[in-house]
Amino acid sequence: MLFIIHYSENIYEASAADLEIIKNHISDYELDNRELLHTQFLVYKKSNTILGFGRIRNYANFDELCSLGVIEPERNKTIGKKIVNALIQKSLTELYLVCVIPEYFEPIGFKIVNEFPNEILSKINYCTNSLVVEGVYVAMKLIK
Repeated sequence: MLFIIHYSENIYEASAADLEIIKNHISDYELDNRELLHTQFLVYKKSNTILGFGRIRNYANFDELCSLGVIEPERNKTIGKKIVNALIQKSLTELYLVCVIPEYFEPIGFKIVNEFPNEILSKINYCTNSLVVEGVYVAMKLIK
């Protein structure tokens, strides 16, 4: 059975060519650059230009929303929230994320949690030790 998900206007499944552009932004924004596949990503495009992106990484018993970014001039215009909402639609199981800005995700339905899968603990350790980002990383879970 084929499921067709209608994403919000301007949101598309990423192509292999899109991934090369996304990789550059991920590097610039100090985001998780491990195991990147174009099939994991959604992109927000306007006039065929990527303005934002995010991905769902699938694990055995949960999904992780990660590698979310919006280009600088387009921030604070709801693009990130539109991408997050589309990624929530794409996820078919429990959804976690790791971030330093929980206040951004709380209005969308994510809550800080102290119990989470080991892979999320590994993600926190990776981010803390490998990425140069100010702030304290927290685990969050989508509470529906």
